[in-house]
Amino acid sequence: MDRKWIVVTGASSGIGYATTTKLIKEGYAVVATSKDKDKLNSIFNLEIEKGNVITVPWDLSDIDSLKTYSKEVNGRVGKISGLVHCAGNQKILPVHMINKDKLLEVFNINTFAAICLASAFAKKNMYVPSKTSFIFISSISAHSGVTGNTIYASSKGAIEGFVTGSAAEFAKRGIRINSVAPGRVRTPMVENFMETLPEEARKLSMDEYPLGWGEPEDVASIIEFLLNDRSRWLTGQNYIIDGGHLSRDSH
Repeated sequence: MDRKWIVVTGASSGIGYATTTKLIKEGYAVVATSKDKDKLNSIFNLEIEKGNVITVPWDLSDIDSLKTYSKEVNGRVGKISGLVHCAGNQKILPVHMINKDKLLEVFNINTFAAICLASAFAKKNMYVPSKTSFIFISSISAHSGVTGNTIYASSKGAIEGFVTGSAAEFAKRGIRINSVAPGRVRTPMVENFMETLPEEARKLSMDEYPLGWGEPEDVASIIEFLLNDRSRWLTGQNYIIDGGHLSRDSH
């Protein structure tokens, strides 16, 4: 119970999985969450036995249940030292086909869940004052448009606005909050998105990254840095890690 417990959502794959394994390696203990209970227990079986991980399966898109989720976590591990919201959803859709249901499908998990989790874990006795860091996964999509990706980009832009707007208030409570905006990273969600594109568009996307696409571990490394005391003076910022995508010469 004296260990630093970090809540990681979307822990069963992609950036969430890479972050969980990175944190375990660095000596943290992790509350691993995703909807897939069997997958969580399978991939973290050994770490569960060692006491490095506890799994709390949850449908985070059920916004009304998130206060209950935070109480469940608190009851099992006590105060947390960090929250990393990696769970996400992406829907490819032209603007003229957007409706309320499709918006909510993406915003519920990408944006509303992140904000409500931060609110829930900022309650008294839920976190370790002056030693807690909240980190949200944004996306380069909020800074560089792609046809059909409007809902996803909007949901991530809203996350960055929340981070900027809430940082001063959280600082008074001893909580730091930042976001990380990766470019193309080889995750199942990105691979599924790329499969929807023509071959020419996929090749163009590869060429737009001077350092190539990233790996989930590249993102996990900066997340771990933002969680630890070496980043104690950093809050309210969005960190773009994109392999040179935005700085490239596009002419």
